[in-house]
Amino acid sequence: MILIFIQNPVTAQINNDSAYAIVDSLLNSQDTINKGFDTLKISNDSINANDSLISVADSSQNEIIDFFFRMDSMDVYSYSLFLDSVNYRHLIYMDTSNHRGGDYDPVNLLPVSYNDLGNIGSAQENHVFQLNESEGFSIGVKSYNAYLWNTKDIKLYNTRTPYTEIFYLMGAKKENSLKFSHAQSFMEQQLTINFDFQLFNRIGAYNRQKTDVKGFMGGMGYRTKNSRYKADFQYYHNKLVLQENGGVTSLADFEESQESNRKIIATNLASAENLIRISGAVFQQFFYLSRPEPDFSNIPDTNKIDFEAYSVTHFRKPYFDPVSHLGKISHYFNYERQNYRYTDEDQESIIYDGLPFYPNPDSSSFFDTIGMQKYINEFIYSNSDYSDDPNHPKLINFFAGGRHELVNYYQHCQKQEFNHLAVIGGVFLNFTKFMSVSSDASYYIGDYLNNDFQFNGKLFLKYRTNLLTGGIKIVHRSPDWIMQEFSSSRFTWNNDFDKTDIQKLFVKYERKRLKVEAQVMNMTNLVYLDSTILPKQSSKNIQHIVISAEKDIRIGHWGADLRLTYQNMSHPDIIRVPDFSGKAKLFYHNILFEGALELEMGFEAYFFTKYYANRYMPALRSFHIQNEQEIGDYPFIDVYLNAKIGKARLFVRYDHFNSSFMGSDYYASPYYPAADASFKFGVSWILFN
Repeated sequence: MILIFIQNPVTAQINNDSAYAIVDSLLNSQDTINKGFDTLKISNDSINANDSLISVADSSQNEIIDFFFRMDSMDVYSYSLFLDSVNYRHLIYMDTSNHRGGDYDPVNLLPVSYNDLGNIGSAQENHVFQLNESEGFSIGVKSYNAYLWNTKDIKLYNTRTPYTEIFYLMGAKKENSLKFSHAQSFMEQQLTINFDFQLFNRIGAYNRQKTDVKGFMGGMGYRTKNSRYKADFQYYHNKLVLQENGGVTSLADFEESQESNRKIIATNLASAENLIRISGAVFQQFFYLSRPEPDFSNIPDTNKIDFEAYSVTHFRKPYFDPVSHLGKISHYFNYERQNYRYTDEDQESIIYDGLPFYPNPDSSSFFDTIGMQKYINEFIYSNSDYSDDPNHPKLINFFAGGRHELVNYYQHCQKQEFNHLAVIGGVFLNFTKFMSVSSDASYYIGDYLNNDFQFNGKLFLKYRTNLLTGGIKIVHRSPDWIMQEFSSSRFTWNNDFDKTDIQKLFVKYERKRLKVEAQVMNMTNLVYLDSTILPKQSSKNIQHIVISAEKDIRIGHWGADLRLTYQNMSHPDIIRVPDFSGKAKLFYHNILFEGALELEMGFEAYFFTKYYANRYMPALRSFHIQNEQEIGDYPFIDVYLNAKIGKARLFVRYDHFNSSFMGSDYYASPYYPAADASFKFGVSWILFN
């Protein structure tokens, strides 16, 4: 998104003083909450992040005070490296409740169900159709996005004391998951450091199913005492080593097998492997053009005024010349390197049957490499100032600037260079406490992306705890590059596709723990991989309708988190999605032994209706149309128990426990059986100094 490139760390700070102010505003008016858009998010594991502040507004005065006075010097908040809105940033409270203590799989944390390859770390595709609407040059490998950290995933922390969180999980088939986060500030929070690490490793039940996922991101930030200048440097690195088996050779071998040893079932690939490396560095800085207004809040003024019969002592701040806020200049630089390598020693593997063969110097093996280096420089001017408050946004907020993007792309010995310039801008108008609008746009000139543009517009209507959001998005963008040009021993093409046009309308209603959203998207010139595993562009106008509802219910010690999605696709021969998909989490929660133990137990289930899901092609790292196998109409049910003792959160899970009595007809993707029932246990430990 365009709006993410302006930073304002002042609004990302919150302490007890600001808590008092928020409490006071809440006690007198509820209209400061979500002033037309999500101005402050406080993430709570048991409720939706957008609802947590709204729910406080409905509480009694004492509950409000208790809620905000939890925000002491020990509390920790995270925020994105980039802004969420024009001149404003969301602040996310790092809650330590027990509700999601055992959730660890990044794909499983998605609000919708999904298809993967039956193993953590494997390729995945969401059941809700999502088209690439991002700006800039894109290779088009999207099947591992849930596990790959990029600039939008970088988390900065606001903490007065050192903060550390450690997560470890152990499961069947030598499954290990480790997450580690640390943040610390120095010099009265002028200097900060942060880093996050994740690891997912599992051998898998079938031959050639091992996944090894590693990710790291971290860096440091500096700001002057008056916050007039601030700079952040962040580095991120991902490495995925994925064995590929191409799915089972015969569906009957899986469905009729009574053996617990799944390695006796034949698979399509015996030596294939994908290696993915994505790393990058980000440097972001900004400078306010005007100096901050002096702060005389702690200076007492004992001026005495004498009257005929009495005298009055009052407090009056010293006079100073008003500061004319001249706005802020921001600079953003990002270097990113992407490398993809696919190898298979056997060119005669079953999965390649029917595909053409393009000889290369070593035709006995399949070897394909793709690489990209991207450099982005961006300069922005905005009317942001020191006093910007997300709870009280000013009438007009705007930004404007330019972006330069240089891309070096190579596959085997072929190298290409792309140069692009973009004009970007956005505005947010806060008309009243009930209504506000925002919009942003970008336009590209240059090589491959010439004449690409994007426009976003949103309208926010707010009344008490009801928030209604409507919006439109118009995209005119070039297809992902691997659809235009690709060359390997099995897949070779050089296309000249037209740009894809997307028009999207949506409306969303939110209240407390309820969210309902409807979306209509029209697509023309859509590029996809057909059943022959070749790129194809459709000239049809494809319409996609999505209606989703989310409701979190709390009754005493019992609770439920419910999600349901309906989709309708005008051309199901081009885009395949299930009609219905959903998730449900039912649980019992209680605090025992005078608060020493917080206990939650329950089960989670997800379900989707039967459909011809897309099949995965490892050599392209992508999913494509297939017409041989339907999957779905099967509930996946997990049982869990979470226990919190102090800052430690312990959990035990029995995932897919219903597999032993519901027959062997469960697939994660076509030709890829889902994982069998398995125990997992782990701990999440949060440490404060």
